[in-house]
Amino acid sequence: MAVRKFLLISIDCLRYDALSRTNPALETPKFDVLTRDYALADRFFVTAPATRPSHTSLFTGLYPFEHGLFGQTYLKMFDGVTNLMHLLQQQGFAVSGHSERPDVFRFLDYEECIGPMDPAARNQCLGSLEPVLDMLDTGDDTKQLRFLHFWYTHGGYGLSGIDLQPGLQELVRTGRKEEALRYYYAAAVQVQEFRITEILKKIDLKEWAVFLFGDHGEGFDPELMSHGDLIHQNVVRVPLLAHLPLSDWKLPDGSLSMIDLLPTICDLAGVDCGYRGYGRSLVDAQPRQERWVLTELDSLYGVGFLNAGNLEVEHRRVTSRLAIDDKLLERNPQGRRQWSISNGEVLFRYDETSGAYVLRDVATGRDLSCADPTPFQARYQGLLDGSAYADLRAQEETADEKAVLEQRLKALGYL
Repeated sequence: MAVRKFLLISIDCLRYDALSRTNPALETPKFDVLTRDYALADRFFVTAPATRPSHTSLFTGLYPFEHGLFGQTYLKMFDGVTNLMHLLQQQGFAVSGHSERPDVFRFLDYEECIGPMDPAARNQCLGSLEPVLDMLDTGDDTKQLRFLHFWYTHGGYGLSGIDLQPGLQELVRTGRKEEALRYYYAAAVQVQEFRITEILKKIDLKEWAVFLFGDHGEGFDPELMSHGDLIHQNVVRVPLLAHLPLSDWKLPDGSLSMIDLLPTICDLAGVDCGYRGYGRSLVDAQPRQERWVLTELDSLYGVGFLNAGNLEVEHRRVTSRLAIDDKLLERNPQGRRQWSISNGEVLFRYDETSGAYVLRDVATGRDLSCADPTPFQARYQGLLDGSAYADLRAQEETADEKAVLEQRLKALGYL
C-alpha cells in the first residue's frame, strides 16, 4: 500500500553535531522521545552549502549543475525541471510549504508552494505554530506533502538584539570555538525541543513518512566560520532523521545525499516521475559504500544580493539566471567556485578558481595525503558526463555565464 502522508522538516544550518544523538551534551529529552525510533544517517551530504541550491536539490533530486541553481544568488532554475511539490499536486496531494524565511525561495519554480509559518506574525521565528498544527490535524486520510523550514538556527542564532562582545567569529579566531558554539547549540536546542516537538506530537507514525535534516551545516572552524564561503566537512555533512511507515525498514549503509529524498518519496507514494538522476531511493536497503556524492559551491556573483529589496523584485524583471533587467548581478571579488566528492569517509575538495585541492577525513577533519588528484577529478567528470540532464545544461546562457563555464573547463584541463 502506498504511503499517503509525507512531512519534510528542514532546519537551516543544522550541523551533524547539533543533535543529542551525536552530541550528548545537548539536552532535548522531549524531542528525543518522539524521534527515538527514527533512523539516523551518519553519512548524509547536502549538494550545496547554501539554502537555495540545497533545497532545490531536495525538490528536484538533481545536483546544482543539473537544476541550474549553481549557487545561492543564482536567480532561477533551468527551464523544464520537474519539482516534487508540483508533481505531487498533480497526483492529488495536498501540498504546502511553511517557512520562517519564505522569501529566500523567491524566483524558484516551487516558490508559490511556500508561505510563512504564521501569516499573522511580523517575525516568523517568533510566530505561532498553530496554523501548521491545524493543517496537520486534518483527521482524515487526505494525501499530503508538507514542508517546514526553520530559520532560527541560521546566521544570528537568536542573537539579534544582544550586544555580544567579542563576536562569534572573533571567539573562533582566538581559539574559543567551544564558547562560540554554545550560542549556536542553544538555537538548535530551541528549535528541536520547543518547536519541532510540538509538530511531531501530531504525527501518527503508522501513517506518515517523516524526514528531518539540515539543508547545510555551519562552520565554527578557523578555516570557515560561515557556511557559504567554503566547502567544509562541518557544512556538507548534516544529520538526517528518517521514519518510513514500513516494517523492518532501515537506512542503507554508505553515503547518502539530499538528492535521494525525491526518488524515495516518489517510490513510497507510488508515483512514476520519470526520474533519471543520481538519487537513489532510501527504500532500497542495498549498501552504498562505493558511492561518491557531490557538493557544489558557486559564490562568484550577487554579493549581498539576498536582502529584502532585491527579493521583492518583480518576477518579470529577472531576465536570466544571473541578471535583472538584463543587467548582470555584481561579481563577488572574493567569490569562488568549488566542488567536492565524498564516499562518507573522505572528502576531496577542488577549487576551480585557484586549482587548490585537499583530501580530508570527514569525521575528524584531518587532512590526508593526496599526491595525485586525478582519480577524484575523473569521478567528478564522470558525474558531469553521465548526467541524463545534459539537455537542461545546454539552455541558452548569457555571455558572462558562458565565460564562467569556459573558466571551469580550463581549470579541468579541457580547454
